Amino acid sequence: MVHGPCGRHNPKSSCMQDNKCTKKYPRSFVQETQTGLDGYPLYQRLKPQDGGRSFKLKIGHGPEAHEIVVDNQWIVPYNPLLLKILGAHVNVESCTSIKSIKYVCKYVNKGSDMAVFGVQEDDSDEIKKFQLGRFISSNEAPSHSSKACSTP
Repeated sequence: MVHGPCGRHNPKSSCMQDNKCTKKYPRSFVQETQTGLDGYPLYQRLKPQDGGRSFKLKIGHGPEAHEIVVDNQWIVPYNPLLLKILGAHVNVESCTSIKSIKYVCKYVNKGSDMAVFGVQEDDSDEIKKFQLGRFISSNEAPSHSSKACSTP
């Protein structure tokens, strides 16, 4: 899958903001895959002289049409296995920074965004009141469901 064209080839592209591509294309050439400073991978992107691929792409219609050379700088990362299994492009990137681990833990432990309450007559069933008034988050639910199913 090829990103763009954007930048100087198409300054009116939807990904352009302040004369820069918001998706950071074209990406720089890299001899081998490495981890960037932000924890995201910088995938191998070979120059055409070093064995990378390139082709000509026609842009536009009519008298405004022109050709540009597309090389590995414009290719969106993809997973060949998912591409074959799903029959669709899935943009998957691995992220190994400590920030991503913090995000996942924060997301898993996130509480509810909504509370529901109602007004009714006084009910003397204390067990029912307790069950209606408690909140179990996603990380507590498995331990509570196993306790509820076990018999004393």
